[in-house]
Amino acid sequence: MHWRLESISESVSKVGIVEDVQQKFPMKRIRTGIEGLDGLIEGGFLKGEVILLAGNTGSGKTIFSIEFIHNGAVLFGEKGVYATFEEDEKTLKRNMSKFGFDLDKLEQDGMIKVIGLESMKGAGLNANIEYILSAIKNLQAERLVIDSLTAFLSANQEKFEYRTLMHIFYKVLKNLSCTTIMTCSVPTGCKTLGLGIEEFIADAVLALESVTRKEELKTRFLIRKMRGTNHSRKYHEVIIDEKNGLKIVPFSMV
Repeated sequence: MHWRLESISESVSKVGIVEDVQQKFPMKRIRTGIEGLDGLIEGGFLKGEVILLAGNTGSGKTIFSIEFIHNGAVLFGEKGVYATFEEDEKTLKRNMSKFGFDLDKLEQDGMIKVIGLESMKGAGLNANIEYILSAIKNLQAERLVIDSLTAFLSANQEKFEYRTLMHIFYKVLKNLSCTTIMTCSVPTGCKTLGLGIEEFIADAVLALESVTRKEELKTRFLIRKMRGTNHSRKYHEVIIDEKNGLKIVPFSMV
């Protein structure tokens, strides 16, 4: 299916399109399967939410996102699309295999689709969005990851358009009831997230923060906002290892 954002823009402007999705799936939760997380967010993300996952380099954003897609397919039978702008598909699959995530097999089984957007840099935001939406429709995916939104938008030549297009993209994802994680890189010392607008189009904002304690680099997790959810408002420890992947310690950091 070929998508045109002009027609998408017209359709999402119709009264009630997002409200209809909320009525169809009023409080359905999408479990992440990430150890320690679902108990902090009333059992999972609300179906169709767009979640911004912000973090420093090396804080675990990609592992978190891969677990969301992998667990959806393996544990809950939900198909997912992983769009990577940070590294090519082969490198991503190799790096994730050491954590026990066999992405090749899941692709062969038709449960996930990994798409590399590196080759589409310069093609324009419109073309990239159409490509992602086509992958969602072809797979009938219920989960989507864009890694990373920072690179996705920075590579766009049409800077003046991306605010409008991202709002359209947000509404289309809501209409498709596709629960989406978009990662966002936060430079060390920076107080804004990526390009400074992403947090305003997201239903939830999660943060993975690198901190130094006792001369050792650690990662902590915080839910900055999550609409419609009584969520934890404390920092939690994050543990990443090759045996267990990423784990969020349910008790709060002192």
